Amino acid sequence: MRPYREEDHPRVLEIEGSSFRDPWPARFFSHVHRKAPDLFIVAEESDAIVGYVIGEIREIVFSGLSHMSKMGHILNVAVEERLRGKGVGSMLMSEIEGRFKARGASHVSLEVRESNSTARSFYDGMGYTEVGRVRAYYPDEDAVIMRKPM
Repeated sequence: MRPYREEDHPRVLEIEGSSFRDPWPARFFSHVHRKAPDLFIVAEESDAIVGYVIGEIREIVFSGLSHMSKMGHILNVAVEERLRGKGVGSMLMSEIEGRFKARGASHVSLEVRESNSTARSFYDGMGYTEVGRVRAYYPDEDAVIMRKPM
């Protein structure tokens, strides 16, 4: 595993396009990389990118006041189809969770398609629990919010 580099962009887009019904636009990857470069991680096998995870740290604020609490948020994770179920996703998730923890996050959250039972089961196995739903999060479907304490 290593940090994402701009030259990784074409391969990351390829994995993104083959993994999701509604892939992110290309410019979004550059945007999140500029925002938090250490939280955009790629997994390599024989010098080829086979997966990635992107996260961000959010500070919890109520009524405009910081409560000095930080939350890790998984924006996106994808693994090349031939390697799914072989531990790459687990390694990526563990790596980013460690980075969240090092930055003081008290928990981590993510959103996943309600119909994606494979991903929901994967996250459940990683210690995440369902805590809510977001209506119409995706163009055609609701999202399940999952959360894990750090």
